[in-house]
Amino acid sequence: MGNLALIVDKRDENEMRNNASRRLRSEGFIPAVMYGLGGDPVSIKIDGKKFKEMLKDKSISSLIFDIHINGAGKNKKETTIIKDIQRNPITREFQHLDFFRIEMEKEVEISVPVSIVNEEESLGVKEDGGVIQHGLRELHVSCLPVDIPERIEFDIKDLRMGDIVRVSEIEVEDKVKILNDPNEVVVSIIHPTHLVVEEEVEEVEEEAVEEEPEVIGKGKEEDREKLKKEEQKEEPPKAQQQQQQQQKQHPSKKQK
Repeated sequence: MGNLALIVDKRDENEMRNNASRRLRSEGFIPAVMYGLGGDPVSIKIDGKKFKEMLKDKSISSLIFDIHINGAGKNKKETTIIKDIQRNPITREFQHLDFFRIEMEKEVEISVPVSIVNEEESLGVKEDGGVIQHGLRELHVSCLPVDIPERIEFDIKDLRMGDIVRVSEIEVEDKVKILNDPNEVVVSIIHPTHLVVEEEVEEVEEEAVEEEPEVIGKGKEEDREKLKKEEQKEEPPKAQQQQQQQQKQHPSKKQK
């Protein structure tokens, strides 16, 4: 697949202020930024509807975009990949995109999704009654832009209960290098009771965290004590204040 031509607009000063991104999204735009290769970062906005149509039936992680900024000239373009995506946690709509400038003849580092194949047909699930536990959902790879894979697949049809698949067992083309720790777990099949125990442990840990005192407050408490002592130094004791008040009301003969 060739590079995708993406026409965007540069954001003006008003579109860079507080809550401007929210207003842009309500108008159908996706706020974005383009940076990399030592160039200045550029804040842009993308037509959300056209962008989603462009992505239809494509894996966004492997796409290369030739960005054309309106008003910058027809021959002016920036070749990029998407480095970071922010989505709405509920609607999954794009909230912000990071485009990273690249050179087609130089390798790039990028995250590629992992696709586990034949989960329901796995022997460990179908015959052993095991449960699939996912580890890494994506792998960090290095390769030339044209060699970025859409996804990295692994077939677990022959996996049995207790089997663990680590990064070192994932096979990719020679042009692609996986950068993750070889011992990291990608997927495993475990006994259902193990999954229940792990969930209970996580709940207990969460409760323990909630019950712990706020450590951050310790510094604030010390500051309060120091402030209190300083105030006591600056203000005379109550008895001394009363004596001074009486002297003002009944001055001594010497003062007269």
